[in-house]
Amino acid sequence: MGLQQLEQDTPNLPAGEVGSRVNELSHRTTEIASDAQALSHQLHSGKLQLLGLAAALRGFCKEFEQQQKADIEFSSQDLPRLLATDISLSLFRVAQEALNNSAKHSGVRRFEVRLWAEQGAIHLTVQDSGLGFDWEVAKQGRGLGLTSMEERLRVVNGTLSIASQSRRGTLIHARVPLNSESSTLRAAG
Repeated sequence: MGLQQLEQDTPNLPAGEVGSRVNELSHRTTEIASDAQALSHQLHSGKLQLLGLAAALRGFCKEFEQQQKADIEFSSQDLPRLLATDISLSLFRVAQEALNNSAKHSGVRRFEVRLWAEQGAIHLTVQDSGLGFDWEVAKQGRGLGLTSMEERLRVVNGTLSIASQSRRGTLIHARVPLNSESSTLRAAG
């Protein structure tokens, strides 16, 4: 659409503005291509099925560190031996989305990812010490990341909470009750 608009506007624009808009469209196209490539790689994690949630998430964090030139501190503890497939997949996808959002918007390259079981639930947190954001404003924006995380968790009776302060970072916390395990069980890893 941007290219079509540029094509229509070109006869009436100064050459400098045409170049500026072409550069902007080129940058946006590169971002879309990069996001599509990352998404296609992440759509189905064989590690998740074979090794379980903790091992798959640890592997994803290592790959993400290399791709994004980031530093991720990952830890997991007290996970039950078996987790439902839908819970594992939901938490894995939430972690991916949260890390992608943090890398894109926080302005920092250091993140913490924690995964643990406590009080009948699996907890996942993704934290950064970056720019922070206004949760209500973000929900009304064009992005689908936060909405996608909420929807993924809703399917497994989970909840998403976000604590964010300007220039003090963001903490994303996903919680899924273990009693919602309705799908096939597998090793948690």
